[in-house]
Amino acid sequence: MARIGTVLVVAAGDGPMVTDVPPHDLVIAADSGLDLAEALDLDVDVVVGDMDSVDPVLLAAAETRGLRIDRHRVDKDETDLELAMSLAIAESPTAIHLIVGSGGRDDHALANLMVLTSPRWRSALVSASVGQSSVWVVRGRRELPLHVGDALSIVAVGGAATGVSSNGLKWALDRDDLQPYSARGVSNLVTSEPVDLTVEEGVVLAISSPTPPSDPGAARG
Repeated sequence: MARIGTVLVVAAGDGPMVTDVPPHDLVIAADSGLDLAEALDLDVDVVVGDMDSVDPVLLAAAETRGLRIDRHRVDKDETDLELAMSLAIAESPTAIHLIVGSGGRDDHALANLMVLTSPRWRSALVSASVGQSSVWVVRGRRELPLHVGDALSIVAVGGAATGVSSNGLKWALDRDDLQPYSARGVSNLVTSEPVDLTVEEGVVLAISSPTPPSDPGAARG
Protein backbone atom coordinates (compact mmCIF):
# COMPACT_ATOMS: atom_id res chain seq x y z
CA MET A 1 0.00 0.00 0.00
CA ALA A 2 1.31 3.43 -0.95
CA ARG A 3 1.93 5.71 2.01
CA ILE A 4 0.10 8.98 2.43
CA GLY A 5 1.44 12.03 4.22
CA THR A 6 -0.13 13.21 7.47
CA VAL A 7 -3.35 12.00 9.05
CA LEU A 8 -4.90 14.58 11.38
CA VAL A 9 -6.77 13.14 14.37
CA VAL A 10 -9.04 15.59 16.22
CA ALA A 11 -10.18 14.68 19.73
CA ALA A 12 -12.39 16.35 22.31
CA GLY A 13 -11.15 18.89 24.80
CA ASP A 14 -11.61 22.37 26.18
CA GLY A 15 -8.99 25.01 26.80
CA PRO A 16 -7.18 27.37 24.41
CA MET A 17 -8.00 26.95 20.73
CA VAL A 18 -5.31 25.37 18.57
CA THR A 19 -4.38 27.69 15.71
CA ASP A 20 -1.39 25.94 14.11
CA VAL A 21 -2.87 23.08 12.09
CA PRO A 22 -0.26 21.24 10.00
CA PRO A 23 -0.81 20.32 6.34
CA HIS A 24 -2.63 16.99 6.14
CA ASP A 25 -4.19 14.48 3.77
CA LEU A 26 -6.95 12.99 5.91
CA VAL A 27 -8.95 14.15 8.96
CA ILE A 28 -10.40 11.72 11.50
CA ALA A 29 -12.60 13.05 14.29
CA ALA A 30 -12.81 11.03 17.52
CA ASP A 31 -16.41 11.39 18.72
CA SER A 32 -16.86 15.01 19.94
CA GLY A 33 -13.62 15.83 18.20
CA LEU A 34 -16.09 16.61 15.41
CA ASP A 35 -17.14 19.68 17.43
CA LEU A 36 -13.53 20.91 17.59
CA ALA A 37 -12.93 20.09 13.92
CA GLU A 38 -15.97 22.18 12.97
CA ALA A 39 -14.70 25.06 15.10
CA LEU A 40 -11.35 24.83 13.29
CA ASP A 41 -13.12 24.72 9.91
CA LEU A 42 -11.57 21.34 9.06
CA ASP A 43 -13.02 19.06 6.42
CA VAL A 44 -13.52 15.80 8.30
CA ASP A 45 -13.33 12.51 6.39
CA VAL A 46 -14.36 10.06 9.15
CA VAL A 47 -16.01 10.30 12.58
CA VAL A 48 -15.29 7.37 14.90
CA GLY A 49 -16.39 6.51 18.44
CA ASP A 50 -19.41 5.63 20.53
CA MET A 51 -20.98 9.03 19.77
CA ASP A 52 -21.86 9.65 23.41
CA SER A 53 -20.50 13.20 23.57
CA VAL A 54 -20.59 14.61 20.03
CA ASP A 55 -23.09 17.38 19.29
CA PRO A 56 -26.06 15.44 17.82
CA VAL A 57 -26.92 18.32 15.49
CA LEU A 58 -23.39 18.35 14.04
CA LEU A 59 -23.39 14.57 13.76
CA ALA A 60 -26.75 14.53 11.97
CA ALA A 61 -25.50 17.19 9.55
CA ALA A 62 -22.36 15.13 8.91
CA GLU A 63 -24.47 12.06 8.15
CA THR A 64 -26.63 14.09 5.79
CA ARG A 65 -23.49 15.15 3.92
CA GLY A 66 -22.60 11.47 3.49
CA LEU A 67 -19.65 11.60 5.89
CA ARG A 68 -18.38 8.20 6.96
CA ILE A 69 -19.52 7.43 10.53
CA ASP A 70 -17.76 4.54 12.29
CA ARG A 71 -19.95 3.75 15.33
CA HIS A 72 -18.89 1.61 18.29
CA ARG A 73 -20.76 0.48 21.39
CA VAL A 74 -20.43 2.54 24.56
CA ASP A 75 -19.04 -0.33 26.65
CA LYS A 76 -16.04 -0.84 24.37
CA ASP A 77 -12.50 -1.57 25.59
CA GLU A 78 -10.76 1.15 23.54
CA THR A 79 -11.08 4.90 23.97
CA ASP A 80 -12.37 6.94 21.06
CA LEU A 81 -8.83 8.19 20.53
CA GLU A 82 -7.49 4.65 20.23
CA LEU A 83 -10.14 3.86 17.64
CA ALA A 84 -9.18 6.98 15.69
CA MET A 85 -5.47 6.18 15.89
CA SER A 86 -6.18 2.64 14.64
CA LEU A 87 -8.02 4.05 11.62
CA ALA A 88 -5.18 6.49 11.04
CA ILE A 89 -2.37 3.91 11.11
CA ALA A 90 -4.37 1.66 8.77
CA GLU A 91 -3.83 4.33 6.09
CA SER A 92 -0.04 3.74 6.28
CA PRO A 93 0.73 7.43 6.85
CA THR A 94 4.15 9.00 7.22
CA ALA A 95 2.86 10.99 10.21
CA ILE A 96 -0.11 11.23 12.57
CA HIS A 97 -0.83 14.52 14.31
CA LEU A 98 -3.35 14.78 17.14
CA ILE A 99 -5.22 17.99 17.95
CA VAL A 100 -6.94 18.10 21.33
CA GLY A 101 -7.95 20.81 23.79
CA SER A 102 -5.97 21.09 27.02
CA GLY A 103 -8.93 21.20 29.38
CA GLY A 104 -11.24 18.45 30.53
CA ARG A 105 -10.59 15.48 32.78
CA ASP A 106 -7.02 14.84 33.94
CA ASP A 107 -7.40 11.07 33.58
CA HIS A 108 -8.40 11.47 29.95
CA ALA A 109 -5.51 13.86 29.29
CA LEU A 110 -2.98 11.43 30.79
CA ALA A 111 -4.48 8.46 28.96
CA ASN A 112 -4.35 10.35 25.65
CA LEU A 113 -0.61 11.00 26.03
CA MET A 114 0.02 7.36 26.94
CA VAL A 115 -1.95 6.20 23.91
CA LEU A 116 0.28 8.28 21.62
CA THR A 117 3.37 6.32 22.72
CA SER A 118 1.91 2.91 21.87
CA PRO A 119 4.15 0.75 19.65
CA ARG A 120 1.07 0.17 17.48
CA TRP A 121 1.74 3.49 15.73
CA ARG A 122 5.52 3.25 15.55
CA SER A 123 5.56 3.12 11.73
CA ALA A 124 4.45 6.78 11.69
CA LEU A 125 5.90 9.93 13.21
CA VAL A 126 3.44 10.85 15.98
CA SER A 127 2.98 14.37 17.34
CA ALA A 128 0.24 16.41 18.99
CA SER A 129 -1.05 19.89 19.67
CA VAL A 130 -2.53 19.81 23.17
CA GLY A 131 -4.02 23.23 23.76
CA GLN A 132 -1.02 25.55 23.49
CA SER A 133 1.54 22.78 24.07
CA SER A 134 3.37 20.75 21.43
CA VAL A 135 4.15 17.06 21.94
CA TRP A 136 6.34 14.63 19.99
CA VAL A 137 6.80 10.89 20.42
CA VAL A 138 10.47 10.10 19.93
CA ARG A 139 11.93 6.73 19.04
CA GLY A 140 15.29 6.70 17.33
CA ARG A 141 16.27 10.14 16.04
CA ARG A 142 13.90 13.06 15.54
CA GLU A 143 14.36 16.75 14.77
CA LEU A 144 11.96 18.99 16.70
CA PRO A 145 10.68 22.29 15.21
CA LEU A 146 11.58 24.41 18.24
CA HIS A 147 13.11 27.85 18.62
CA VAL A 148 15.67 29.41 20.94
CA GLY A 149 14.05 30.18 24.28
CA ASP A 150 11.42 27.44 24.07
CA ALA A 151 10.99 25.15 27.06
CA LEU A 152 11.23 21.40 26.56
CA SER A 153 10.59 18.47 28.88
CA ILE A 154 11.63 14.92 28.00
CA VAL A 155 9.80 12.11 29.77
CA ALA A 156 10.46 8.38 29.44
CA VAL A 157 7.29 6.32 29.01
CA GLY A 158 6.67 2.61 29.54
CA GLY A 159 10.16 1.88 30.84
CA ALA A 160 13.66 3.28 30.74
CA ALA A 161 14.75 5.25 27.67
CA THR A 162 18.43 4.51 27.14
CA GLY A 163 21.08 6.22 25.07
CA VAL A 164 19.24 9.54 25.01
CA SER A 165 21.23 12.32 23.32
CA SER A 166 20.32 15.90 22.45
CA ASN A 167 21.57 18.84 20.41
CA GLY A 168 20.46 22.41 21.00
CA LEU A 169 19.49 22.17 24.68
CA LYS A 170 20.96 24.00 27.69
CA TRP A 171 21.28 20.78 29.70
CA ALA A 172 22.60 18.43 27.07
CA LEU A 173 22.07 14.68 27.14
CA ASP A 174 24.84 12.43 25.88
CA ARG A 175 23.72 8.80 25.65
CA ASP A 176 22.09 9.19 29.05
CA ASP A 177 19.38 6.99 30.49
CA LEU A 178 16.02 8.44 31.54
CA GLN A 179 13.91 6.49 33.98
CA PRO A 180 10.09 6.47 33.84
CA TYR A 181 9.73 7.44 37.51
CA SER A 182 12.14 10.37 37.41
CA ALA A 183 11.67 14.04 36.49
CA ARG A 184 15.27 14.47 35.39
CA GLY A 185 14.34 15.48 31.83
CA VAL A 186 11.81 18.13 32.88
CA SER A 187 12.21 21.85 32.13
CA ASN A 188 15.10 22.04 29.69
CA LEU A 189 15.69 25.08 27.47
CA VAL A 190 16.39 25.45 23.75
CA THR A 191 19.63 27.37 23.18
CA SER A 192 20.28 26.67 19.49
CA GLU A 193 18.54 25.32 16.41
CA PRO A 194 17.82 22.73 15.18
CA VAL A 195 16.96 20.59 18.20
CA ASP A 196 17.70 16.90 17.72
CA LEU A 197 16.76 14.07 20.07
CA THR A 198 18.04 10.52 19.74
CA VAL A 199 16.74 7.57 21.75
CA GLU A 200 18.64 4.34 21.24
CA GLU A 201 16.16 2.14 23.13
CA GLY A 202 12.71 2.95 24.45
CA VAL A 203 10.42 5.91 23.86
CA VAL A 204 10.07 9.43 25.26
CA LEU A 205 7.50 12.18 25.12
CA ALA A 206 9.06 15.54 24.26
CA ILE A 207 6.72 18.30 25.48
CA SER A 208 7.07 22.01 24.85
CA SER A 209 4.70 24.35 26.71
CA PRO A 210 4.60 28.15 26.84
CA THR A 211 6.47 29.57 29.83
CA PRO A 212 5.07 32.57 31.72
CA PRO A 213 7.16 35.76 31.67
CA SER A 214 8.11 35.23 35.31
CA ASP A 215 9.61 31.82 34.50
CA PRO A 216 11.88 32.05 31.44
CA GLY A 217 12.84 28.39 31.85
CA ALA A 218 16.33 29.08 33.15
CA ALA A 219 15.75 27.15 36.36
CA ARG A 220 14.78 23.50 36.54
CA GLY A 221 12.21 22.06 38.92
